Amino acid sequence: MALPYMKTVNIQENRVKIDNLNINYKIIGDGNIAIILLHGWGVSSDKYSVLAEYLSEVKSEKLKVKSYRIYLLDLPGFGKSDNPPKPWGVDEYAEFVKDFTDVRLGGLASKSDLEARPPSKWQENKRVILIGHSFGGQIAIKFAAKYPEQLKALILTGAAGIKHSPTLKLKIFYILAKTGKIIFSLPIINKLEKPAQKLLYKTAREKDYYHAQGIMKEVFKKVVGEDLSGYLDKIKTPTLLIWGKNDKSTPLADGEIMKLKIENCDLKILDDANHQAPYQYPEKFAKIAAEFIKKGRAII
Repeated sequence: MALPYMKTVNIQENRVKIDNLNINYKIIGDGNIAIILLHGWGVSSDKYSVLAEYLSEVKSEKLKVKSYRIYLLDLPGFGKSDNPPKPWGVDEYAEFVKDFTDVRLGGLASKSDLEARPPSKWQENKRVILIGHSFGGQIAIKFAAKYPEQLKALILTGAAGIKHSPTLKLKIFYILAKTGKIIFSLPIINKLEKPAQKLLYKTAREKDYYHAQGIMKEVFKKVVGEDLSGYLDKIKTPTLLIWGKNDKSTPLADGEIMKLKIENCDLKILDDANHQAPYQYPEKFAKIAAEFIKKGRAII
């Protein structure tokens, strides 16, 4: 069933220079509480527009206005934004989000302006609500651990970052991936390399790596191997976890681990949702997120 599209919401698409990269982003809503939404791997800000529209329509009884202004980033290497100049890990992406926050919420034009004229004390205290999905959740976890003073609240959904021991299937995948280069170099069967690779990655659920292009393959290998378990107990910001019960990519057990490790944390489970919960059930997701924010724990 097609999701409703809210034509009453104005969507602005913009570009800004951050770290010498051309970054594309959207702004939805006209409120004065900033929400930055970080997307998952292999998609862009477009995937979350409907969720952002639902969020932007939520009114706060406390503020008596439309409360939220949502920033939807195309992270470097995705959508219409430039690729990173080298293989970034989660650290570099977290620093990028900090730079974006300083530039856009500080009212500056670019990173070069930021270096020439650092944000004022008031601008540094203009805290945001961060929503991170999957790979975006990894970035949000590290950002929250490193820059708690810049956050009002943290919402994680299907967040990656809990490292598991490789399954037998994944171990076989790694062996075949290495030996396959030798096998498929033989002239007689080298024409089978691409179809065989596609089947191999699909079987091991590594299709994200298969579809990545150029430098993003190296980025994928860096971020997928990062274990963020040690950062979870450093997060002191009020945190909400929204998890799909049928999530196979980042299972509910990961959310339960995060619930135990993060101080001041709630976990809400969407029974019919999978890893795509934010855009599978955007209206329900937005209502849960807004209720968490409107409790007063995040509006300061």
